[in-house]
Amino acid sequence: MIIHMDIIFVIIIYIIVGLCIGSFAGAVAWRLHERKDFVSDRSECEHCHHKLSVLDLIPVFSWVFLAGRCRYCKKPIGMSALAVELFGAVAFVASYLAWPFGFDNWLPIGLFVLWLVAVVFMAILFVYDLRWKLLPDRVTFPLIILGGLFFVGKQILLGTPLASWPLELILGLLPVAGLYMVLYVVSHGKWVGLGDVKFGILIGLVLSWQSGLVALFLANLIGSAYILPQLALGNMKRSTKVPFGPFLIIATVIAFLWGREVIDWYTRLLSVGSL
Repeated sequence: MIIHMDIIFVIIIYIIVGLCIGSFAGAVAWRLHERKDFVSDRSECEHCHHKLSVLDLIPVFSWVFLAGRCRYCKKPIGMSALAVELFGAVAFVASYLAWPFGFDNWLPIGLFVLWLVAVVFMAILFVYDLRWKLLPDRVTFPLIILGGLFFVGKQILLGTPLASWPLELILGLLPVAGLYMVLYVVSHGKWVGLGDVKFGILIGLVLSWQSGLVALFLANLIGSAYILPQLALGNMKRSTKVPFGPFLIIATVIAFLWGREVIDWYTRLLSVGSL
C-alpha cells in the first residue's frame, strides 16, 4: 500500500508539473508569435491586453472557472490553451509510467530529463502550429539539437557499436523526414510543410525506424479521425488548411512510449489473420 501511495503521489506531482509546463508553453508560443520577451513580459489577454493575475493563470481550473473566456473583456480564450495544458499533463505522466529505459543509473535518468525538456518544446510547437499553422525554426532547431543528444545517449545505453550509428540514423530518418521531404519537393510544399520535414528529423533521432513508421501511421490515423467528421458535418472544406504538427507530435509521444507494444500487437494480428 505504501508503494502504491508513493506512485500516486509522484503521479500527482507530474500532473501538476505537466499542467504548468503546458500553460508555460502556451504563453511562450504566444509571445514568440507576438515577438515579445517571454522572460520579462507578463501574460495578457490577446483581445483587451489586460494584464492577467495569478487567478487567471491556474492551469485548467482558470479556463473551466471562466468558461473559456477572458475575465475582463469576456471574449473567448480558445480551446488551444486548454489543449496544450492537458497535453503537458498527459505527456509528463505517461513518460514517467511508460519510460522504456528504466531509472537504474544516471544515463537513463539523463535521457529521461532530455525527453521531458523535448516534451516542453513539443508542447510549444503543438500550440503554435494549432493556432498559427507553423512550426517555427526558433523552437524546432533547439528540439533537433536535443534529439541529437538523445540519439547519442540512447546508442550508448543500448550498446550500439559506433560504426553502426550512421546506419541507425539513416534508417531512423527515412520513415518520416525522408518521406516528407519527397512529398514536399514533389508537391512544392502543397502537401506537407517544411516544418513537418524538420520535425521528422527529431523523430528520426529519437525513435527507431520501426517506431517512426508507427508515428507516421498514428499521425495520419489521428488526423483522419479529426478531419473526416469535420468534413461530414460541413465544419471544414477540402481546401481548408489543417495544421498537421499537433497530430504528428501526439503520435511521436505515443510511438516513443508504446511503439514496441503497437508493433507487437500488429504482428500478432497478422499472425492470427494468416491462420
